[in-house]
Amino acid sequence: MYLFKQAALAALLTAAATAQATLTFHTSQASFQAAISAPQVDSFDDLFWAEGPQYLYRALGDYSYNAYSLMPDASYSSFYNAGTDSDVWLSANQATDIISFQLSEKVFGVGGSFFATDAGGSFMPGQSIKLNALDASGHEVVMVVDNATPNTFYGFSSNTQITFFEISALQPDGDFSWAAANDLTLGGAVAAVPEPGSYALLLAGLGLLAIRARRS
Repeated sequence: MYLFKQAALAALLTAAATAQATLTFHTSQASFQAAISAPQVDSFDDLFWAEGPQYLYRALGDYSYNAYSLMPDASYSSFYNAGTDSDVWLSANQATDIISFQLSEKVFGVGGSFFATDAGGSFMPGQSIKLNALDASGHEVVMVVDNATPNTFYGFSSNTQITFFEISALQPDGDFSWAAANDLTLGGAVAAVPEPGSYALLLAGLGLLAIRARRS
């Protein structure tokens, strides 16, 4: 009976903590920072190649990621060093390429500045960027950001691991733009706070266990 009680209590506590799985889109750095812990930033300023590799592995403290430049048919393309020597941006080599990040298990938040560049790697104003995030529970959020700039911040946070994150440029009529990222920020989990309904479930379960204890 003791083992049953312990297992039931553990199940109730788990249900209370994970009652609402969420994948949230943030339009400000402040709200993103409040939803994660221990942020680490990849500035890309150590990337000195022009046309780069098809694949990158990067480690940021307790976090890491693999990055790929993918063509629409999912075949590999290559990266491009955009921006300036003092402020490097990770960009795609072809306008239609998708920059895809495969994130390590401790990543519960991903954000940064995501925007478009022209063929020379300079910022291209007035463009739209598509951001796509997927977490370990299967939740997916796709957002289109209009008029994205190097000074705007967007991010996603979840109460489970974020497994994939992708950015791509929506092509303007009669022209081309290239997706770019700067100051990619990864964050960890924060302590979950059960919602009122979860507290009610937990208290009801504890009451049931108390009744069982009197009857044993």
